[in-house]
Amino acid sequence: MADVRDLLKKNEREPVLRTLRKTRKAFIVEYTCGLILLGLLGTLAVKGIALNQQLAYFVLGVSFVSIGSAEFSRMIVRYQIAEDKLMIIYGLLKQNKKNVYFQALAFIPDLNIKQSRLQRLLNYGSVYLKSGGEHTFEIRDINNPQQVLDTIERLIEHNKSSRVRME
Repeated sequence: MADVRDLLKKNEREPVLRTLRKTRKAFIVEYTCGLILLGLLGTLAVKGIALNQQLAYFVLGVSFVSIGSAEFSRMIVRYQIAEDKLMIIYGLLKQNKKNVYFQALAFIPDLNIKQSRLQRLLNYGSVYLKSGGEHTFEIRDINNPQQVLDTIERLIEHNKSSRVRME
């Protein structure tokens, strides 16, 4: 029983090496639309051009929804890299958590980065870890995906070599 308690305490205090969220660059369209609409309303107000009050509130609402939805999408998903596992945490109040341990990843055949042309220019993308043809783990729309992939590869190798030493 003491071993189980020790294991639970170890998992509770396990240090997180890196926490990642989706980058704002992935939501450039939403932010641009929201800012253009706000800029349009501001310009019309400065020039003294009166808009129908309902139309002004509608445009203001659409701009806030555009920017707010992007920020909400960023807040509900976070990725954490610990020494022995990767975690995806979905949600704010009610959370779902997916853990992938490096011991299981020691024999992953594919570690990939996926970037479109725009993502490559803006230096963000997604990291995919595949095992046997299915997605084992996906870290979407993060900054510096190559750096994250290198970190994951180092941790997998570290855990693989420490497991070999234990056997």
